[in-house]
Order: sequence, then structure tokens, then C-alpha cells
Amino acid sequence: MRFRSVLRALAVLLAVAVVGVGAWSQRHRFQKSDPPDPDHGAEGAAGPVDIQSVKLSDEAARGLDLRAEEVKLEDYPKVIEVPGVLTDAPGRARAVTTPVAGVVARVHVVPGAAVRPGAPLFTVQLASEFVQTTQTELARTAKDLVAAVAKRDQTKKLVEAGTRPGIELSEDENLVRRLTAQVEGHRRQLRLFGLTADQVGTAEAGGAVTEIVVAVPPANPPPAGAPPDPPFAFEVESVAVAPGQGVAAGQHLARLADYRELFVEGQAFESEAGLVADATSVGRPVGVDFLDPPPKGRPAAETKLVIRSVGRTDPATRTFPFYAALANAATPYERDGTTYLSWRYRPGRQVRLRVPTGTVPKVIVLPAEAVVREGPDAFVFRQNGDVYDRKAVAIVAEDRLTVAVAPGKGIGPGVAVLRNNAAAVNRALKALQARGFGGAGGKKGHWHADGSFHEEKD
Repeated sequence: MRFRSVLRALAVLLAVAVVGVGAWSQRHRFQKSDPPDPDHGAEGAAGPVDIQSVKLSDEAARGLDLRAEEVKLEDYPKVIEVPGVLTDAPGRARAVTTPVAGVVARVHVVPGAAVRPGAPLFTVQLASEFVQTTQTELARTAKDLVAAVAKRDQTKKLVEAGTRPGIELSEDENLVRRLTAQVEGHRRQLRLFGLTADQVGTAEAGGAVTEIVVAVPPANPPPAGAPPDPPFAFEVESVAVAPGQGVAAGQHLARLADYRELFVEGQAFESEAGLVADATSVGRPVGVDFLDPPPKGRPAAETKLVIRSVGRTDPATRTFPFYAALANAATPYERDGTTYLSWRYRPGRQVRLRVPTGTVPKVIVLPAEAVVREGPDAFVFRQNGDVYDRKAVAIVAEDRLTVAVAPGKGIGPGVAVLRNNAAAVNRALKALQARGFGGAGGKKGHWHADGSFHEEKD
């Protein structure tokens, strides 16, 4: 009896074990499946998605200031880029010197101030014995001239009355002419010493002039297209003396700059001389890139100038300069009663010159920021309503500012292409590709801002 009880217990345990093994092998029938990944969505479970279009939110489009324009076929100018710098136009700056020895009594200007022709720059106390002697000689000769003129007039009356011979009148007239020449010579000498017409009159009347005012010289001839009579002809570039300082005749006092016209000086290699000469001989405009960041949403711009002259080659560097004139403009403003000029361009600024060398015909010319690269591939974005489609393009020529694209593959005349911030739009597209698992061979379409995917049918 006891043996049978043990057998029944073993049979029951064996049956329970078989049932447990069966339940474990079929456990997936009783477990709940994991919820779908909300980032992938229902479409994502079907396989990879090849996304080549993107729709940006209105806020994103406004923030990027996207601009699309219809493209056209045109000739692309091939260029070489050379460095350049803005320099003073020859002959427009003025060096101010003192015409006579003396001591600087007052400096009327400060560096950077705008000045008009005739305005005072320095007051100099005279310390020249020669100037004082010339003033004395002028006063004495002027008195002698007055007496000689009176004597001549009296002699003339006597000669006309027949009481004096005519030879005496001739002698008196010669004396008047000689004294008049001496007076005029002393006057010119004092004017060269910096005395004004009123000061010369004072010295001639017997007064003593002890100081002169060094003034702004007359204005330069205006450059082409500039107003003939500018309100401010010069800007004080530097002041070389201080009050109380002794100065010799001809000593440098200040330098006045006239920035109404500047020169753009380019530096090209000797091997590029033929290209520069061709552009110079036919007057082909050269592009000047001032390296300014472009306004938001706008392509970089350049100024077109014509090369005026070409310099000699430097045997050490094997480069040669060439020059183009650049018109400049200024806006005056005041600080503490002094007027200053805010020039658009100033000497010393670095630029890049783009010398044309030929053309590539019948291509699509786009700004450099309209093209985005991924390895060897290049893409642009075609506008399709409020959606931007990425299209592969072939680049046939390019420089720092522009790119020449061959037409084809959906990019041709009349098609609106994004002209700025293509890299930002491409980053948005890459983010959507990652959201849609990316890769080729899957569904094609684009993601909307609300997270929905729009599938495109072939």
C-alpha cells in the first residue's frame, strides 16, 4: 500500500512538471506586446524612409529669412581672386607746414576733426628776424613811395607850366616805379611768410605783426561724381606739434586727408599679368569684395571697378600692383562742438579683388550659400509651394561668392530655387531623415511640422 502511494505522488509531480514546461514555451501568447515607438510611427515600422523634401514651420521660415527666386540661364564670369588693400589716392592728402620760424601758440584742431578751407589750424608766434626786418623795410619804403609820388605830381605840374625841364619828371617817375616794385616785393615776401592781406596792411602802415595763423589750404578738385563744393574738404589725420613747441621754417605741423576718393591696390602674381592686362585694356570691371558679412537673408555683394593703371613687378616677391579708383562718401556728426566724418571706407582696409578671365556659357548662377555639400555631392533646394525639395546638381565652376550649376534634374529656367540658408534647411532635412530612419530604398516623402509624414507616389 505504501509503495502505491509513492507511485501516485510521483505521477502527480511529473504531470505538473510537463504542464509547467508547456506553459513556459508558450509564454508569449499570454504577454502584452510593447507599444509602438512614438518617434517612428506606424509608417516607420514599414521600413526605412528616403526623405528628400522638408516643410518648415512659418516661424522657422521667417527666422531664416528664406528667399527663393526663379533661375535663368546666363553666362558665368570666371575670375581669379587676388588680395588688395585700400590706399590714399595720390595727390589728395595735404602736409601742413609752417612758412616761418616761431613758437606754436595754439593748436585749433584735434586729430579726426573735419575742417573747411581757410579754417585756422595753428597760431604761430613769429621768431624770425628776417620777417621783422621785412616788415620794417615795407613800412619805410611805403613812406618813401608816398613822398616820391607827391614829388612826381608836383614836378609834372611844373613841367607842364614850362618852368622845369622834362628830364626831371622822368627821374621822378623812375623813382616812383622803383619804390613801387620794392613795396610789392615786400608785400609778396610777407604773404609767403603766412601773413594775411590785413596783416600786410598793418605792417605797411608801421604796425608790428607778431603772430600768424596757419590755415586749411584750398580744397582738392572733386573726384568724378562728387559734389564740387564739399562742406568739409579735409579731415585732420594727424597733428605733429604741441603748444609751446618751437618750430623752424618748413617744419611739418599736421597732415590733412581727403578720403573722397581712394585707390584699391591689388597684388597679383607675375604669372597673372596677362589676365590683368586683358581686363585693363578692354575696361572689363573688376569685382571688389570688402569681406563684409552680408545682410541677413541676402547674398554677399561686390563693387565693380575698372582698373586704372598697373605698376612694375617686384623682383623679390614676383608680384605687381594694379590700381582702381573708388568713390567714397561720409556722414558728418558732432561731438562737443567739433565736427567729425564717418567715412564708408578708410585706407588700410583689406579687400579681395575678383579679376574676370572668361565666361562659362548657359549655366545657372547661384550664391554660394544656395548650395550645400555632402561629401562629393552638391544639392540645391527647389521651392514647391511651402515645401523645399532637395535636388542634386552638378557644379561646373565656382568661386568664394557664386556657383555655376549645370541645368537638369528638375533645376532649369523658371524653377524657383532657394538662394540663401541652404545649409540650415539641409540640417532640418537631415533631422527628419533621422526621424524617418533614413536610408535609400524605402518610402519617399516629407515630414510636416506637425509630425505627420506625407508619402509621395512615384
